[in-house]
Amino acid sequence: MPDTDDLPTEFHGPISHSDLWLWLALAGLLVVAVYYVAVTWWGRRRTPPPAVAWTPPAPRPDPRPVHLAELDRIEKAVYEGALSAREGHQRVSHTVRSYVGEVTPVPADRMTLADLRAAGVVPLAQAVELMYPPAFAPSEEGHAADRFPEAVRRARELVGTWT
Repeated sequence: MPDTDDLPTEFHGPISHSDLWLWLALAGLLVVAVYYVAVTWWGRRRTPPPAVAWTPPAPRPDPRPVHLAELDRIEKAVYEGALSAREGHQRVSHTVRSYVGEVTPVPADRMTLADLRAAGVVPLAQAVELMYPPAFAPSEEGHAADRFPEAVRRARELVGTWT
């Protein structure tokens, strides 16, 4: 066999492959193995959690008496002069909205009159419509004192009959 030193300069001796290719092949095999382990692990059947006995939630107390009592307090304060009729309209509106907000999923305490109409809460929208002018207009223009008995009557009716 001839010595490599005797070869002409355009010929070269045997060249070995780079070690990088070996490591890349091993890394590829490792990635495939990890993939199969992960798919097997996440795709396995799991045992269902133990059944927990369901207990119904405790019934909530009826908010109707609380709101009717609040309407009585507001009416008494207005008639005694401790509260202006204008502020009475505002508190009656708040009480009715609070009641509807408790018994329905409608966030009535944060809705405008237009929102109430759009949501289809017609009885509440009509009651609030009666209370709006006196609640926001100056006392002499809104006829707050004249409209207050009707507003309280409508509020009691709404709280008493809403289901």
